[in-house]
Amino acid sequence: MGARSPFDGTTVAIGTVHGKEAAFAPAFRRWLGAWVAPTVALDTDALGTFTRDVPRLLTPEEAAAAKARGAAAELGTATGLATEASYSPALGGFGPMVHEELAVFVDLERGMRVRHGIRQHVHIAPRRTVRSESEAQRYLQRVGFPAQAVVAHTDEGMRKGIQDATALLALVRRGPVELEPDLRAHMNPGRRRTLRRLSWLLAARLTRLCPGCGCPGFGPVGVVRGLPCGACGNATSQVRLDVDGCPRCPERQERRRPVEVADPAACDACNP
Repeated sequence: MGARSPFDGTTVAIGTVHGKEAAFAPAFRRWLGAWVAPTVALDTDALGTFTRDVPRLLTPEEAAAAKARGAAAELGTATGLATEASYSPALGGFGPMVHEELAVFVDLERGMRVRHGIRQHVHIAPRRTVRSESEAQRYLQRVGFPAQAVVAHTDEGMRKGIQDATALLALVRRGPVELEPDLRAHMNPGRRRTLRRLSWLLAARLTRLCPGCGCPGFGPVGVVRGLPCGACGNATSQVRLDVDGCPRCPERQERRRPVEVADPAACDACNP
């Protein structure tokens, strides 16, 4: 691991009731020498659910930060961690969805907060009402059941985390059932893979010290647009520079991207 990590030997509390500690523990142990411990009493679903039975009133970053602080408070640690996912339509509502997985790490003693996210396109089966066992079986095959669990909505209410085909088909025999994938981390293998990837990126970032104040967590905080058009030279909306920054002090550094000119197709001057 090289030089001693600022978090070596510490415990990081992760706010979760969905087993996310399994995704973060290996990376945090390898990069930081830290242990990851889950909360027990923190009700993370109180800040909103994918199934909309509890509305989301905070932004993903605000919700993750609240859970991270709550986790640290519950376990009595100086550091806390939490994640929040969001799914939104891409390409005007057709095709894949945009999945953004955001992690927020807080260090209460250092007075710092680090956010790090992954944004990717994924295919999520839409909600569908099934009225027969054959329709239900086709939907389950499409979502990757039983590894990917489903949520069932009936006149009697909602059931989450269904991974038993027998139980689901029994519901269908009693009447129409509206199905959707269960997007919670412990019920969604694709999301667990994304969380593992995010854990390594975040842990590696926490080893980077600010060149100004020495605070850990120096990394991406923004971009500078205005990449010049390759045909006319005018500034476009394409990214010209990446900006790294400190989570505690104003220190910033700019990084050029490998591409030096934009495709004229992205230029407003060339395409009035």
